[in-house]
Amino acid sequence: MKSSLQRVSPWRDLASLLWKVPLLALPVGLFIQVTSGASFDRFAQYFAVSLVFSVYTMLGVWLTTHWLAPPFMARRKDDRGLTWKVTALHTATAMLFGDAAALTVHATLIPGFLGNGRAILTLLTYFVVLGLIFVGLTLAWHFYRESIERAGSERELMLARRIQQSFLLSDFPRHPRLEIHATNLSSREVSGDFYDVVPTGDDGYLLAIADVSGKGVPAALLSAMLQASLRTQASPRVRVADVMASLNTLVCRRPETGQFATFFLAAVTGNEPSLSFTNAGHNFPVLFRAGQPARTLETGGLVVGMMEGAPYQEERVALESGDRVVFYTDGLSEAARADGEMFGEERIVRLFGGLPAELSARELVERTLAGLRAFLGDAEPGDDVTVMVLRVLGRPRAQG
Repeated sequence: MKSSLQRVSPWRDLASLLWKVPLLALPVGLFIQVTSGASFDRFAQYFAVSLVFSVYTMLGVWLTTHWLAPPFMARRKDDRGLTWKVTALHTATAMLFGDAAALTVHATLIPGFLGNGRAILTLLTYFVVLGLIFVGLTLAWHFYRESIERAGSERELMLARRIQQSFLLSDFPRHPRLEIHATNLSSREVSGDFYDVVPTGDDGYLLAIADVSGKGVPAALLSAMLQASLRTQASPRVRVADVMASLNTLVCRRPETGQFATFFLAAVTGNEPSLSFTNAGHNFPVLFRAGQPARTLETGGLVVGMMEGAPYQEERVALESGDRVVFYTDGLSEAARADGEMFGEERIVRLFGGLPAELSARELVERTLAGLRAFLGDAEPGDDVTVMVLRVLGRPRAQG
């Protein structure tokens, strides 16, 4: 983190410091006057001495801030004790320049200023006292600046979280044959996961769930870009494999960031229920059908952003009344409790498969998250958790 002094040019900062020298010298002169017990008719001399010391001290601070500390901080940017070490560097430089100031006073203003052991001991005492004051003021200013910047960063992250939450649906489209619900639990202020339900006409939707590599703001920015691109491509006859290929090209052609995303995309229709899907390296969603083993939806290709031009396959599955599909990110399957055991895909299948068939999509999501919380106990998920459920309803009864 750069200080406010490092944001201006060294020479402009030097000019700013020099006009403050008399302001610093005045209280220092008074301090020496009072502690020495001398009469006030000698204040001009004490002020002149403190003025010399202030000039040298300011020069030491300026030199350290702009020339000595930056390379030191660059080499040790991951050092947890860096603040104290930089403060010690400032103090050592100020003491060195203070010695130079004492020699200057001895040679000019007060010949014999360092003429005996008592004078040197007195000077060292002042150095220690003023040095401690300097260290205290430096640390107080540093922590003040740090707290202000941290508060600003937290406000920005909270705003980013609110904006991101506005992109994640809370009211889901209604259809006589389809019921959809999803939720996202972020492990940080902003999430790298996202889900979306995009209407493609009177009868269908695109269902998407993705997990961007990394955490925090960079992951959230890429997830927002993917979501925006997905929505621009939604149409009644869209092929999910083509959309996934387009998303992959978009990520691959960005400036090199090392980011990628697992992505599951499906086109679902309701009147004659079916699900066409492609899976770009994402956790396999699971289809539950009464009387049959759970089926994972695996067909697809490489994760998005791994290789430009990567092919994606898609598969179509006919849906029946009562079918349920659970989509999730690895924040659910890889959530680990205190002993290191993970929630795991098998536990998800057992939990979801054992839930009553009459539960709504919202209740299915809530029961799944309740099962996760019961498993974790006091532990917290180490990653973003996203769960989405699709439920196929029976045909509405004819009126009359």
